[in-house]
Amino acid sequence: MTDMTPLAWIADAYETHCLTLAKGLTGHELLLRLGASPADTFTPRDDDEANEFLWAAAENYWSWGAARAGEADGWAFVLEPASCWGSISERLEHASLGTEVIFSSKVGGMGNVGYWQDGTRITGFDTMTPHDRAEQGQAADPDRLVEQMQRAGLFGNADDPCQRYGGLALLHEVTGLSVSQEQTALALSGKLPALGHGLEGRPQGGDGHLASGLPGAAGGAVGKPSRPQSAGRAKSSPGAGALPES
Repeated sequence: MTDMTPLAWIADAYETHCLTLAKGLTGHELLLRLGASPADTFTPRDDDEANEFLWAAAENYWSWGAARAGEADGWAFVLEPASCWGSISERLEHASLGTEVIFSSKVGGMGNVGYWQDGTRITGFDTMTPHDRAEQGQAADPDRLVEQMQRAGLFGNADDPCQRYGGLALLHEVTGLSVSQEQTALALSGKLPALGHGLEGRPQGGDGHLASGLPGAAGGAVGKPSRPQSAGRAKSSPGAGALPES
């Protein structure tokens, strides 16, 4: 069913995943804005090194997650094959400063989408209940992406298998971005801190801003995950980031 959207392979390959896109940035810039340290970014030499990095991320899940980054169609992408630490509110707020950011995450049966512009959360929703956008926390314009949501099939029957790809289909509708598994296999990689280990874990000043000078945000994780199943359970092809089954 991967012909439904150019990004559908992500849901097929990774039971837990998060894809975050930012307009006009480089993949390296987006990684850093989401909390990665420059010292923890590298480009894998081969499939073995790339997969070893994902194995290490699985073993250190509550400290950091593995992310792969690059650019396509005028957008930067950061793909997490086994975590969704890039969907934390404070990180999205910071990542969207001066640009726009959209993400789609999936953990088990729970999916979330969020869209930010210049530090403001425009809309966001659970992909299983896309009509409840206004109930998903503060949002400047909950209906901003309704037309694209309709084209992505998000208002269909909740039992429709197509719903599995709804968030990713929406990202393609909004950005036009297409990226293949081959493009991400040996892409620039980095560690995204787990919840509480990044910007959101820093103390805030009396004005509600982070002590680092970066703007804070109310909230926390968008779709905070429990520990997911191993990435790549359904597939184990070279460069797919296959991890051992638990």
